[in-house]
Amino acid sequence: MMAQSNLPCAKRRYGAFGRGLALGAAGFLAGGLAAHTARAETRGYAVSWFYMAAESQADDCPEGTNPVSEVVVRKWLADMGKTPGEIEELYKDFPNKLYVPLYMRGKKDGQWVNIYTNPTSVPDPNIKTAKGHVSYGFNLDGNDGPNDFVDPQTNEHGVDNMLYRALGCFITNRASGGQRATWPAIQWDMTRDQMPAWLIEVSGIERDANGKVKDGDVKIGIYRGTGPVTRNAAGEPQADFSFTTDNDPRMQNLVHATMRNGTLLTDPFEFYMIQDPFGVSEYHFKKTQIRLTLNDDGTAKGVLGGYQPWLPIYESFALGGSTNELNLSVDAPGIYYALKKLADAYPDATGRNAFISSSYMIEAVPAFITHPNADKTSMTVGPVRLAERK
Repeated sequence: MMAQSNLPCAKRRYGAFGRGLALGAAGFLAGGLAAHTARAETRGYAVSWFYMAAESQADDCPEGTNPVSEVVVRKWLADMGKTPGEIEELYKDFPNKLYVPLYMRGKKDGQWVNIYTNPTSVPDPNIKTAKGHVSYGFNLDGNDGPNDFVDPQTNEHGVDNMLYRALGCFITNRASGGQRATWPAIQWDMTRDQMPAWLIEVSGIERDANGKVKDGDVKIGIYRGTGPVTRNAAGEPQADFSFTTDNDPRMQNLVHATMRNGTLLTDPFEFYMIQDPFGVSEYHFKKTQIRLTLNDDGTAKGVLGGYQPWLPIYESFALGGSTNELNLSVDAPGIYYALKKLADAYPDATGRNAFISSSYMIEAVPAFITHPNADKTSMTVGPVRLAERK
């Protein structure tokens, strides 16, 4: 059932019935709109998708993509000392006989060890990494270097996204044309039925006399909810549900943003949010920027970019162990080495960079958001909002 909000009953029903009502009411309200004193709006959203941004190009893996698991596993088994006959036996009913053997293929002090907890127990396989120069994101360091990208939406140069360089030549991490790459989409989709929802609230939105969103200053808050999203019949998160924000201060992200032509751009800020151990257990971004377009249909879509610790990204692959390697055609130790080499910010005590630049896509559906012990609910309903839906 839909969670109860602090709105009166008529306002809580705005999502499904109210939108139809708005169409009929628009004509009635039009006459009074000019005399109505505009007030700032607050819009609420539930994040429906959050996944690594990819705009893969035909030539960004000039040496080809990394080999699929059916190919590379033969090499791994040979490196373990398996004979051709043993390898053929293990390949019968591929990959079912290989899940267990692949765990103990690392060697440390002469002993076989778990490769996923000991990724350096094998030499660096030097996986193929992306060489292209098209990526969503932001110029985080103020420079435009040879490893940087150009954003296909804004044409901004100097975009920093070394995460895509590290993972962009695995076939399950490639996508183009605004599509979601296979593995990042699976990570998010498999966790959101039990993971508390991520919520976005944009406040301070103003409109001109024609109902168009004005350019100017707004605020954006990103919070964790106390419960998960609910899926609709199509399997997507249901719009217009009510959510309550988590009181944990770690889940409170509030930053100034500037609205231009219906798209907001935040000031740089530090962002923290918990996801789920199946995917990435936590997201911690420094120098974070968000570009988010508020669509006329009530949805929102944009990009989040920043520097995040690279080790939790590796852990998200390692936790799945051989299941991930065999079914996603990835190389877990190779990912460890690549992330470590391509990390480009915030050196640790050893002088090695602990953070890697990255970009993620955000998709969101409209939602009602309540804050505990606060008389504040997003998606304020009034004549200006109704008139918008002519």
